[in-house]
Amino acid sequence: MRTVPDLLRRSARLVPDRPAIVLDGGGTLTFAELEARSNAFARGLRERGVGHGDRVALAFGGTAWPQYAIAYFATLKLGAVALLAGARFGEDELTRIVAGYRVARIVRPGDDLGAGLPAEPLVAAVAPGDAAEVVFTSGTTDRPRGVVATHANLLRAQVAWPSAPRANQPCAHALPVGSVAAQAVLLTCVGGQHTLLAAAAFAVPEFTAMVARERAVTVCLVPAMGHWLVRAAPGEATPMPSVKGVSFSGAPLPVPIMADLAPVFPNAAFHNFYTSTETYPARVATRFDPERPEAVGRPVGSSAVRVTGPGGETLPPGESGEVWLRAGGAPPRALLDSEHRIDVADGWTRTGDLGHLDADGTLYLTGRASDVVIVGGFNVSTGRVEQILTRHPAVAEAAVCGTEHPVLGEIVAAFVVLRPGSPHAAGTTATDLRRFAAEHLTRPEVPAVVRLVDDLPRNEAGKVVKRELPAEFREPGTALERDLAAVWAEVLRIDAVGATDNFFEIGGDSLAATRIAATARERLGVDVDTIAVLEAPSVAELAQYILERNEP
Repeated sequence: MRTVPDLLRRSARLVPDRPAIVLDGGGTLTFAELEARSNAFARGLRERGVGHGDRVALAFGGTAWPQYAIAYFATLKLGAVALLAGARFGEDELTRIVAGYRVARIVRPGDDLGAGLPAEPLVAAVAPGDAAEVVFTSGTTDRPRGVVATHANLLRAQVAWPSAPRANQPCAHALPVGSVAAQAVLLTCVGGQHTLLAAAAFAVPEFTAMVARERAVTVCLVPAMGHWLVRAAPGEATPMPSVKGVSFSGAPLPVPIMADLAPVFPNAAFHNFYTSTETYPARVATRFDPERPEAVGRPVGSSAVRVTGPGGETLPPGESGEVWLRAGGAPPRALLDSEHRIDVADGWTRTGDLGHLDADGTLYLTGRASDVVIVGGFNVSTGRVEQILTRHPAVAEAAVCGTEHPVLGEIVAAFVVLRPGSPHAAGTTATDLRRFAAEHLTRPEVPAVVRLVDDLPRNEAGKVVKRELPAEFREPGTALERDLAAVWAEVLRIDAVGATDNFFEIGGDSLAATRIAATARERLGVDVDTIAVLEAPSVAELAQYILERNEP
């Protein structure tokens, strides 16, 4: 029965001198060297008391990919469990993990535990059903949770076990150490005899130069990296004609910029892979199709997908509900924290996403179940609002969230990045985007607030961290503020205006300012003109201006 270290043993035997890990600017490990040094490192762990089932936290950043690979395979060769801490946790959080999860040892860069020890294979009882690694969820909406994968679970994603040397197809990425995507690339490259080209961090000039220099055949990105490639300054990106395939994971495809990416990778096909920390190796995939740009894909291999309603019933094509995935022949993952559970039923794992299937069984996502905003009793999927906004030709990406409102409970706030250099982006305003949204969405779904921003807050995996979006809503506090807010909402045709909402960010322009001034004079009897509205661009500031103007 095979285990994860068998991937490395086989490739080290078949292509011993081929580079296994190449860190851009930081050294190379051949397959034979990775096998030998991980054997010695495993002996070093054992000498320090680490044994079968013990948990070893691997706290490595992107500058230590070769050392991380050595420590990872060494841990699994002992039958121990690798906690993939990466570099995402500060010392306080790492201390909590060590104490809460009973970690036997932390391994960091520079811990050469195999120095001077024999490099021959060591004998350890490791079974496919044993726990192999713990990967942590992204933590974009709550505290990261540790998810346990067995050897069998990880190996289920391997499509073949070649018995002879295969042609090298180097794969380049700048994914964070310890992420699900990075682990998938590592094991696929090691098992497939391909060189992993790792960048410590994603920077357009350095990454594209590495891809061109090493003649990478495949590239793995998260959508944020696609945006950065498109937004690069002239001359920053080196052409990458060697690349035949570009894979996106971690979030839906960056549909608005796919046409702009084609010249960056002139000979490549673009693919999207959808899975989650809790459901992998179950996954769906698709090749990007301009005719169906928002399609997420169909199940890969023995994977399966279904969409269920509120009572758990399977929904027919076209009806939206909760998305579940299943990996045939691989047991579902489990949470390391016994106080919580992954939602599993008959081998199916709930993803937490909302979506629907078409008649061909292709999956489309509409958002996260946890990202539903309740506006005056109506459920609004933030994912659907994001999809609509990104159809606007001026929009590169959008992030939508809810913010509290005293009357409606919540309102929808949208943060939009415009496409750099696009002729459509010039002159596009928040009002334009709200009008566009109103053409495709119901009234509760139309964002009450639209803010144009230069970038979106992200975690190290490139996912948008919505809790860091500045969407606070401050209720108008005085009678004058409330009256002015009502006038603004009426003129701008939005559901609510906060005391500190910026006039221009929520859709205001000079024409609207003129109408607001006239309505306020007529209805409220206040002395205010168009210039005042433009120069005091919030309800609170305008109210203060009026009070000061009327002081004796």
